[in-house]
Amino acid sequence: MQKVMLSAKILAATIGLSVLTFASTASATNLVPNIEGEIKTNLGCLSNATCIDTTNPTQVPFTYSVTSKTFDSNYSKSLLFVDNRDTANTNYGLGITFGTTDAGTNTPPGEYWFRPVARNINGNPVESGQLEIGKFFFDFLGKEVDSLTLELFDVEDKDITQILKVNGLAPNPAIVAAEGPNGNKQRVTIKNVQNFEIQLGNPNSTKFPNTGDGVAMRSVPEPATVISLGALAVAGMFGTRQRRKMGV
Repeated sequence: MQKVMLSAKILAATIGLSVLTFASTASATNLVPNIEGEIKTNLGCLSNATCIDTTNPTQVPFTYSVTSKTFDSNYSKSLLFVDNRDTANTNYGLGITFGTTDAGTNTPPGEYWFRPVARNINGNPVESGQLEIGKFFFDFLGKEVDSLTLELFDVEDKDITQILKVNGLAPNPAIVAAEGPNGNKQRVTIKNVQNFEIQLGNPNSTKFPNTGDGVAMRSVPEPATVISLGALAVAGMFGTRQRRKMGV
């Protein structure tokens, strides 16, 4: 009996450690910094914006790089910002202004979201920066994330906003956001991620032919759920041990 009880304690301690480790990893994969400004990409940063260098561990808890890529021959590569709709941000540069309300994509206030800024072929922002469309490559710089959940906001066109590649390969089956009503939220999860490429929004929207379908993105770590499951497992073992002591 003593050996069984000791084994249960060791197993509980081991599970507890693994749960904490996984929860820490999940928390670290929150890609969106809790600060407004511009993400430093291969395009650099605008002079008026707070430049967020995601490769610098003193600025973010989990380092990664972001590369902006060409998505349409009529557009330049997009810029990428972090925005919280609680606050208005004026004159980031090039006439880019984010108000507390937007002409199209209004994310929930109090939350930090990645906000693409589409630019025309001459490099000027479209709709004062309020057209949220772009293609981006996220690279975790040699690290691998076990599970990454992305939340997409306000996808209203089908078959465009999607995960194009994971670790250099097109997902099979394809991971494509569905057409939804105004202000909808959709979540997609990708596993064992070293890097991924994503298309946000549609410049050639049939619903919004004069503008486009703008889409915002954030990551959604959920460590509490994992901890809860681990706690249940530990509680279950100690419950078994207690029943044995009582002769049940």
